[in-house]
Amino acid sequence: MLKQERHDMISSLLSERGTVSVKEITNTLSVSEMTVRRDLDELAGQKRLVRVHGGARSIASTKEKTITREFSHLEKRQIHTAEKTNIARRAAGLIEDGDTIFLGTGTTIELMASLLPQRRMRVVTNSLPVFNLLESREEFGLCLIGGTYRPSTGAFVDPMAERSVGMIGIDKAFIGANGILDGTVSTSNMEEGNLQRLVLNNAASRYLLADGSKLGKRDFFCFYELNDLTAVITDGPIDEEAQADIRQYTDILL
Repeated sequence: MLKQERHDMISSLLSERGTVSVKEITNTLSVSEMTVRRDLDELAGQKRLVRVHGGARSIASTKEKTITREFSHLEKRQIHTAEKTNIARRAAGLIEDGDTIFLGTGTTIELMASLLPQRRMRVVTNSLPVFNLLESREEFGLCLIGGTYRPSTGAFVDPMAERSVGMIGIDKAFIGANGILDGTVSTSNMEEGNLQRLVLNNAASRYLLADGSKLGKRDFFCFYELNDLTAVITDGPIDEEAQADIRQYTDILL
């Protein structure tokens, strides 16, 4: 089969399915995986597809999954509340006596803060809403990371905040996100993403909290890889294919 014929066949498969694996293309075209990977790289260079882990995704499919705007904090509080509460409760149950934990920003993390068990722990956060929820909990050691304030999320960010988290030992980090797609985790703001990446890298255990609506979506800034996480904690209408997609990189807690 000529190269152009292979390229046309690959394009047809992507138009039909949206996403296709190297193995599927290999079986359909009866060529080697090396040939398929070479074809995919060439087509990606021509902007005819998007390379993903183990295969490719169509350009049209990727555009449909891109988040086009950052929702306000109030909007986020009013959607997927039941799912977020289940996720928050599951995450809070992972905390042990004496832990130093980091709580990031976002409405799911705020729900988690309100459900923290009554036990001895140290809580570090860059979220003003989380701090406000916990300031009366005398059993906690509470540390607010300062920096430049982002009113849209209630987060403190900037190099000063990054230096602060770089000096702290964290047992368990709990971080939210706006999107999970192709093995990567994304958010809407680069500074928030950079801080979250530093926190996760500095933690012994790394948990991502994301309801089912975040799966298969990509936001502006990809800040972490799923295969570097301890687990994704999620809830909601999640089909087996979406679960399997996460499990090829890390554990999933439902």
